[in-house]
Amino acid sequence: MKNLQIHDKRLPVPSFFQVLNFGGGAGDKSREIVYADITENTPALFNYYYVSNDIDHLFQSPYFDDISSFATFGDVLNHIREDLIGSKNNIYSKYPINPYDFNSKVLLLDSGAANIVKYTAEKVNYDTKAFFPCLLSQMYKYYDYADRTRFDIVIGFDLGGKYSFRDGETHNEKLISFYESLDKDAVNKMLLEETVKYIKSKKDFFPCVMATIHGKTPIEYANYTKFTLELERKHGYEFWGFALGGIASYKSVDASWSDDFNFKRKGFGKLRNAFVAAKAIKIVHSLVGDRPIHALGCGGYPNITLNYFFGATSFDAATPARRVGDGNDLSTEYVFHPNTPSVVNGQTVSFSKMFVGGYNADRTLRAGRMDYVKLCDIADDCPLCGCAACKKVPDIHAVKSLYAAKRSDEEAFYFSKQIMNAHAVLQHRLLCEIIADFSSFPQFKDASPSILNTSLEHLYRHLQQFKS
Repeated sequence: MKNLQIHDKRLPVPSFFQVLNFGGGAGDKSREIVYADITENTPALFNYYYVSNDIDHLFQSPYFDDISSFATFGDVLNHIREDLIGSKNNIYSKYPINPYDFNSKVLLLDSGAANIVKYTAEKVNYDTKAFFPCLLSQMYKYYDYADRTRFDIVIGFDLGGKYSFRDGETHNEKLISFYESLDKDAVNKMLLEETVKYIKSKKDFFPCVMATIHGKTPIEYANYTKFTLELERKHGYEFWGFALGGIASYKSVDASWSDDFNFKRKGFGKLRNAFVAAKAIKIVHSLVGDRPIHALGCGGYPNITLNYFFGATSFDAATPARRVGDGNDLSTEYVFHPNTPSVVNGQTVSFSKMFVGGYNADRTLRAGRMDYVKLCDIADDCPLCGCAACKKVPDIHAVKSLYAAKRSDEEAFYFSKQIMNAHAVLQHRLLCEIIADFSSFPQFKDASPSILNTSLEHLYRHLQQFKS
């Protein structure tokens, strides 16, 4: 397995980044920090918007009000974990407290730019002339934060992906009109050039910097990559790598990304995201060569193999945490009842989901589909995979029992969810380790025959013929 050397750490190629984002949620995000020892040195992505407290937001944590006394962000996380366990007792009573150092992880900082753009627009009362200097000021703060806290990698500041207007924002006509009026391509290119100028002015800037690539269509994606390479030549500066933005979901991209393949065929509908991401990766890889490529938000399990074999070195996904976060309190009463409907007595029942299928710890294929399944629908006799998370419990019945204990032992409930979360993260990580041993997707597919890999092979062969 190849490795990238980042400061004094090794980043395996490919790598799955766990999206931790403490400060971006409530209890579940806190427990991810508490039980981080289960996923060991799995690299992690954090969102600046959530961990800086520079901008007020719903879930902001007082832990980030003043972190000036800490040398690294890893030290900040070590302090938070110690306090969550020692002072707040946010840990299952039967779980042995294991020492852990977050500095062992490769830590990546993304900006959460869409929220910063919204805040900046509101701050200047949607005045376009005042907006850009204010946005640049936010960009400088972002890079200074990454440098001061010694993040290993920082993603280039940009406008972010497609902004989703929600809740009361859907009625904020000024915000919607302002956002839609922006020439996003021009703004992102301006921010990219300002990034080069600013980083060059900072002596011994610590993080490795990844230029973010955007583009509405595949052709525009290629042109944006060429623009970035020309920008490097113009300023005599070379980015460490490239981050691919705006391609995590086919729903947010132009139809030209996937209209050359018939996804209405049975078994292919859920693979469109993998197709779009792989196409973007192939475009960029063909232009930048073997420099690191991180596909933002594209680390869903079905995506990983195509990501890697078309040139990505790393990717992230919040899916494991989101699927365990699906569970509500009412579901704890029905966890031993398979096929529980989503509404019972007029109340919504939403279960946490556990990843099934994949590989056992000895790298043998597991039976069944590779997907997330409601905990109530997983048979008690379904064998565990043997990963570090599964070793914490004797069987699936034990996971359900912990989950069902919500009313009497809230920490048991959180522990069960973090077992499921860590298990999914480690499944993604194990897949990365396995595919690294193969030189091509067909070789990997022959060694790991599955319904998923058979479907992915069709996409792989189609994309091999694609030329940007």
